[in-house]
Amino acid sequence: MKTKIKKNQEMKLQLMKSLYFKIATSACSLILLLGCSLNAQETTMAKIEKNTPKNWGKWGTDDRIGALNYLDEAQTLRGVKAVKTGKRFTLQLPMTHGVGPVFPGRVPVEHFMSQDESSYASGKKEPLAGGMKYSDDAVFMYLQGTSHVDALGHAWYGDKLWGGKSANNTIGGHDFVDVGALGEKGITGRGVLIDVGLAMGDAKGRLAPNTCIGLDDIKAVAKKQGVTIQKRDILVIRTGSMGRFYDEDDKQNWDALTEPGLCYSKELVQWVADMEIPVIAADNLAVEKAAQDINGETAVIPLHGALIRDLGVVLTEIYWLDELSEDCKKDKQYTFFFTASPLKMKRGSGSPVNPIVIK
Repeated sequence: MKTKIKKNQEMKLQLMKSLYFKIATSACSLILLLGCSLNAQETTMAKIEKNTPKNWGKWGTDDRIGALNYLDEAQTLRGVKAVKTGKRFTLQLPMTHGVGPVFPGRVPVEHFMSQDESSYASGKKEPLAGGMKYSDDAVFMYLQGTSHVDALGHAWYGDKLWGGKSANNTIGGHDFVDVGALGEKGITGRGVLIDVGLAMGDAKGRLAPNTCIGLDDIKAVAKKQGVTIQKRDILVIRTGSMGRFYDEDDKQNWDALTEPGLCYSKELVQWVADMEIPVIAADNLAVEKAAQDINGETAVIPLHGALIRDLGVVLTEIYWLDELSEDCKKDKQYTFFFTASPLKMKRGSGSPVNPIVIK
């Protein structure tokens, strides 16, 4: 009898062990499927951004403009002092129907006439009283489908936006850090052209595809140009990429995913933080090289996470810088008054912009 009881107890123990194993295995499988394990949660961005600077809370818990706070009245006056000749340069690309460089997944601007002379010639519309006629038109476009400014809520990793706000604030439109907040502030200050394309590129001043621009390159080019990057300067980085896109003899070498641009490093991110850089502009699609290898892992636009999400730096992209480059090369003046303001697109991720440089 005792032997039978013992056997029953052993069987129950084995059954409980088996059941526990199945439950544990199922739980582990579920965790893996849901991506809930700590290892699964630790993305490349989460790993590389450990112990790196954040400006969250620096200007209050509900700040909506990030590093634009650096651009106070004193910075506007410092920018004005950089003006020497009054020469002006507008930096937006032309908005042309069906033509223009865009990030993969977007389409160029589409422009449509809703009425023009054909409306009157066909008899579908009559001139206004007194004989006046007029045209009307409309566009469909991605708000970042031309020269544009990124909202601080435009890019993030994990489940937090700039300032530690929940990524749920992006659903159906930005409830917190939309581009309209940047439009209310505007951008004015001293700009500095860092012409990496001219200093390190080919005969046309264009960097080769897949070229990474690092902190040492920025410093070396500034030194070569004879300019000192100062705290709170607006950096304008030229790679030559837009010139390549519009050059029929060179366009075959242009690709959205191989454009040259800034590449992530902790040293670069720390320098931007220490220098209190408020804005970085560039003549490529993303300021940075789109796909980058970081410690053997591929990361797409990692600086968007480090700069926009963590530091509140405003990125503004797809600039036309070739005429400005030529003029700076002639007169050796690489500093200027820079001004730009995105449209007040409430709840928007980005906005078209036509920046102005005055030398």
